[in-house]
Amino acid sequence: MFPGGRVDTQRVAGDLVELLTVTQRRVAGGVAAVLAEDGGTLDGYRLLRALADAGRTMGELGAVLHLPAPTCTRLVDAAVDQALAYRLPHPDDGRKVLVHLSEPGRDRLGRWEALVAAHESALAASLGPDRVAALRTALTELAAPEG
Repeated sequence: MFPGGRVDTQRVAGDLVELLTVTQRRVAGGVAAVLAEDGGTLDGYRLLRALADAGRTMGELGAVLHLPAPTCTRLVDAAVDQALAYRLPHPDDGRKVLVHLSEPGRDRLGRWEALVAAHESALAASLGPDRVAALRTALTELAAPEG
């Protein structure tokens, strides 16, 4: 089902955490590989997606991307260095900056989204539409905040 070998199903059959971990690593590895063909990384792709609708503060980016502040800063620094994003002062709070997606960043995001969509389509074709829908529903419920 996934590239990179088989899961030891006897060992992980009842272990949801192990199944989710193995699946996440394999899917992320496949996406990372297709993004690398265009000079991208999975975290870089996620950053550009997070900036697609509007500028965000560094704190917002860290929360949305589930990354520690130093990692988020390095990621934004790299995007700015590549002219994929830019920083502006926050209009309401001079202590903060907003990170925005640049036009070259929008172009790159479009290419990367096409690569990721093709990868997801191949995965979906191997599982079938009903299983993909059920998986998407279950993962959406697991990812929802508690409360």
